[in-house]
Parts: sequence; C-alpha cells; structure tokens
Amino acid sequence: PPSRSTADAEWSTAMNGSPTDGKRPPHLITGTGGEDAACQFLEGEGYTVVCRNFRAAHDEIDIIAETERYIVFVEVKTRRYVPDSRYGRPSSAVGARKRACLARAAEAYIRSHPSSKFYRFDVVEVLICSDRYTGEGSYKFNHMKGVFGARGRIWI
Repeated sequence: PPSRSTADAEWSTAMNGSPTDGKRPPHLITGTGGEDAACQFLEGEGYTVVCRNFRAAHDEIDIIAETERYIVFVEVKTRRYVPDSRYGRPSSAVGARKRACLARAAEAYIRSHPSSKFYRFDVVEVLICSDRYTGEGSYKFNHMKGVFGARGRIWI
C-alpha cells in the first residue's frame, strides 16, 4: 500500500484538481481521502473505528465503528461542495443495490464477529470545500444515523 505521505500527496492533488500521477483514478483518491476524513470525524464524535474497507466476496463496507451500544456500518460518500449541484446530495448515491451490498457485507461481518451490541447502518456525507485559487480546503460532514434497516429499507 502507498505510504501515508504518498496518499496525502495524492489527496492534495485531487483536491486541487491537478492531474494525478496516473496510478489511481481521481475518484478513488477523493474517496479514500473522504474516508480518512470521515474516520477522523467519527473518532471526534466518540466512535471507535474497528475496521476500514471490510470486504465479503464482492461487497464492501467503508467503515465499521463502535459505540458503547452499537456496531455501526458506515457508507461514506464524498463530493466537492458545489451549491445547487446537478448531482444532488452524496447520500442519493446509496441506492437499493448499494444498500443490499452493505447488508450482505454486514451479515458476513456479524457472522465472523458476534456481538451483543445493536447494529446500525449510517451514511456520512463528506463535502470538500476548497478555495479554487489556493487549494486550501476544509470539510463539511453530514452524519445520517440509522438510515436504513438490514433488509435495505431506506430512511433518508
């Protein structure tokens, strides 16, 4: 895996809109940076991140975190902040197919890591707010808790 400094350099390049080094597509660099930022955000909110990019067959969960009462399966959606974006809210990309994938991966995690805690599916929207001239950036987070049930019923 790339070193932290390499990942930071790629993230900075992606935020500034410059071409990447050709090794990873910009959307993957943005996604990884958003997941890093979401982990820091969740830890700041008192969550313990126990796993990142948990894979079960072809399904993946971006972040698995815990609180005193919950094991939380988190889908992270990252976008550049653009007022009135034609793409809509980042969470709108969590459709029925994605929810089904998350539920399958969560089921595999639960089977391999039994717990007496409750389970919950959250979505964290990460909006990249960067100055177009300096590239200096900040993030806005929208943490939506318990947005759908294990059978994929969406609540957002």
